[in-house]
Amino acid sequence: MKKSFLIIISLVALMSLNLFGEEFPSWYSQEVTVTERKITRKNDNNEWVPFIDRTFSACANVKIDDSIQSFEEARNAAEKLAAEKLDSYLKAKNETNALECEHVLSHHKYDDSLANAGAYVQVQVVSSTEMPKPQVIAVDLKQEIAENGHLPRILDYGSEQLTLVDMINFASEESIEAHKVAISIKDAGPSINAGASAKSKESFYYPDGTLISDTEFHLENGFMELCLKNIVKGRKTLIIIRTDVNTENKELVITYKGNNYSSKIEKDQKNCWRNIIFELAPGTIIDYSPLIHIEAFKIKQGIGSIFIYQAL
Repeated sequence: MKKSFLIIISLVALMSLNLFGEEFPSWYSQEVTVTERKITRKNDNNEWVPFIDRTFSACANVKIDDSIQSFEEARNAAEKLAAEKLDSYLKAKNETNALECEHVLSHHKYDDSLANAGAYVQVQVVSSTEMPKPQVIAVDLKQEIAENGHLPRILDYGSEQLTLVDMINFASEESIEAHKVAISIKDAGPSINAGASAKSKESFYYPDGTLISDTEFHLENGFMELCLKNIVKGRKTLIIIRTDVNTENKELVITYKGNNYSSKIEKDQKNCWRNIIFELAPGTIIDYSPLIHIEAFKIKQGIGSIFIYQAL
C-alpha cells in the first residue's frame, strides 16, 4: 500500500512538470533591475580614470501559439517585448544616456514543456559614465588663502579658478554708499548710517609675514548689512572677509535669504589678520544685488575689507 502511494505521488509530480513546465530561469525578473559597478578605464583623453557602469535589465516570456510557431519566433517576440519594457522604464526615469546605448540580448532559455513551450529572454543596456573628479578643497589650501596678505584677481580654488568681481573698502565712503553698508545695533531700533559707526585704520601682519593697513569696523552687539555688486546670480561665490582675530569670538556668521553660513575664528595675538572664507554653492545666489548680513557679536570684533569672487 505504501509503495503504491509513492508511485502515485511520483506520477503526479511528473504530470505537473509536463503541464506547467520548468521554473523561471534564475536570472528572470518581472521588474526592471539596475546594478552598478565601478571600474577604471581610459577616457577620451587616454587617461586612466574611474567610471561607473550601470546595467539596466528587463525580461520577457512569450509562448508558442497559433501566431508564433517556433522557438526562434518566440525568442524574437520576447526580445522585442523586453526592449520595449526597458525603453519605457528609461524614459520614465529620464535616463538619457542609457536610452542612447545599444540593447543587448544577454540571456535566453527555451521551455519545451507541453503547457508553456516558448522562450524566456533578458535584454540589457549598459550606460558607462566617467566619474567627475572630486572638487574637494584641501585644508591647507583654505589655510593658504586665509593667511595670504595679497589676494589675487584670479584665485585658484581647488580645481576651479574664481575671479574677483567686487570689493568693499571701508576706508572709502564711496564704497560704503555704493554697497549700502549699514550697522544695526541689537535691540536699538532701525539701522544707522555706517559712516557714523566706530571704525579705525589698523596695521596688522598676516601669518605669511605681510603687513597690511586696512580700515575696519568694530562690531559689538550689532550686525552689518551690505549689498554685493557685479554679481552673476546662480554662480558659485566666495565671500572673503578680512578679520582681526585678536579676539575672544569663536566664529564669524553671515546670513543670506535667512540661511546662516559660519566660519571659525582662530585667535592669534601676533599675526592678527585672517581672511575668513564663506563658500556659497552654485544656485545659492538668486539676486543681482544680494543683501548679506554679518551677524552680531557680543564681544567687539574688527571687520576689514571684503572680497567677492565668482566662478565665471
